[in-house]
Amino acid sequence: MNYQDELYNLAREIDAAVATVTQTARGAEHAPLEWRLPGELGTVTVSGAGELTAVTLDITEMHQYSADALSRTVLQGIRDAEQRADQRRGDTIATAVTETGLA
Repeated sequence: MNYQDELYNLAREIDAAVATVTQTARGAEHAPLEWRLPGELGTVTVSGAGELTAVTLDITEMHQYSADALSRTVLQGIRDAEQRADQRRGDTIATAVTETGLA
């Protein structure tokens, strides 16, 4: 095999690996993440990209919170869910990069 063929084959392998990582990243962006709020208060759901998609609260648990405490708890839950989604997406992409040999 000549030098040009070797380069061509290497470029094809790299393209295939990049396509795999890209597909993995897209999948990670669409995988929802559900984050439980403390005290059985409810859940916050974000997309894999960290975009808020739902907040579900248990009305029977809400009476234990003042309006201020409830808003701070929900806001912190949203932040935690967004951060966890970002971390999960990054970990998923890093694993794909390693598995494809791009690292």
